[in-house]
Amino acid sequence: FEFDNMNWQFTPYAALMLLTLRAQHGLENPDFEHPGFGNVTSLLLTQPVAPEKDDLLEQLVVKLHEQGFDEKALLA
Repeated sequence: FEFDNMNWQFTPYAALMLLTLRAQHGLENPDFEHPGFGNVTSLLLTQPVAPEKDDLLEQLVVKLHEQGFDEKALLA
């Protein structure tokens, strides 16, 4: 993701993503203030959202694997 372009500069998407990742790993989140949105930390969901099955995404992943993509090797 490019967080330094105009689409991301004035919205809290990057901060929300990073705060969510910190929460998922059990790290405490500081209060993050944004000039337009106020306290971004308070926008985080307090309870995890259960993932939903996405048939289209599953088909895409199968196709990617058929073409040689290996996410486990990429993340190793």
